[in-house]
Amino acid sequence: MNEKEGPMNMNVTPPVEPVTEFEVPLPPDRKRPKWLVPLIAGGTAVVVLAAVGTGGYLYWNHNQLTAASEECATSYDKAVKAQKKLTEYLESDAVKTAIRVKDSEVKDAKTVGTLASTVKAVEKTKTDIPECPADGLKDIKAVTARLDKTATAYEKTVNEVRGKANAVNASKTDKTVADATKVLDDSKGRVKDDKVRTALENAIKSKDGKAISDAMKAVNDSIKAKSDADANARAEKEKQAAENTAQAPDNGSYTGGTTGGYTGYTGGGYTQSQGGGYTYTPQQSTGGSTGGGYTPTPQPQPQQPSQGGGNGGGSTGGGDGYENMCFAYPTDGSPAIQVPCS
Repeated sequence: MNEKEGPMNMNVTPPVEPVTEFEVPLPPDRKRPKWLVPLIAGGTAVVVLAAVGTGGYLYWNHNQLTAASEECATSYDKAVKAQKKLTEYLESDAVKTAIRVKDSEVKDAKTVGTLASTVKAVEKTKTDIPECPADGLKDIKAVTARLDKTATAYEKTVNEVRGKANAVNASKTDKTVADATKVLDDSKGRVKDDKVRTALENAIKSKDGKAISDAMKAVNDSIKAKSDADANARAEKEKQAAENTAQAPDNGSYTGGTTGGYTGYTGGGYTQSQGGGYTYTPQQSTGGSTGGGYTPTPQPQPQQPSQGGGNGGGSTGGGDGYENMCFAYPTDGSPAIQVPCS
């Protein structure tokens, strides 16, 4: 600076600081009253508490939303899994097998119809699974409750369908057991190997459908094997009997079977006439056969004795050298024999 600085004026008053709402300007060189200090401290505390309260509420609200959102997400996953479980069970072999069962294969046909109607109704019912909202504590809690109900409904439906399918399978087993028991009772003494009946009896006790089915087949096969063996044995016996009959000698006594029997013949043969000769009398049947009967063996014709050596009269001894002979026919059907007419 070109000019010298002048001496500082020590009497200049320093600038006054801005007055706050809690401060009162005091005269120079005077102290603040004692009552003013607590007033200032209290106002500051109110401001701090207000700030802390606002921040605390926001923090609490944030935590509530976070917890509600997490709970909603858990409920959503639960509902999705329940829906998937139902879908998989409806497409499982257990349900498909039970649905294909016929009324004739079960003891109670109502179980088949009930299962079919239940599955049909479930397949037509479609339940949407809502998404969890991003904000709004009230909305989040409402969706969570809805998701919980949806999951519970899916779980209940799975159990219902499973119960109906089990009822069909149980009724089918009852029918199988009843049929197998009848086969077991009827097959006594008719199987080739009795071990198959024991296996069937054990399978019935186990109530295992496949084991019962296999055991029943084994019993039926054994019944057929014994039946075939018995038929072959009868055929062989009849064949042997026919061969023995063909080899037996034929004595000409019978030409066929009879049903009425043979009662024999009476009369017949040769008798001496009054003129000294012989007269032949044919056989007379007194009974006869109704089914072929007995055919007498033809007998040789006896030679007529000569009528010479007398006065034309017959003689029982005579001088003609011949003895009067007659034919006798036994009643038992044997051939006729010649005997003296006397």
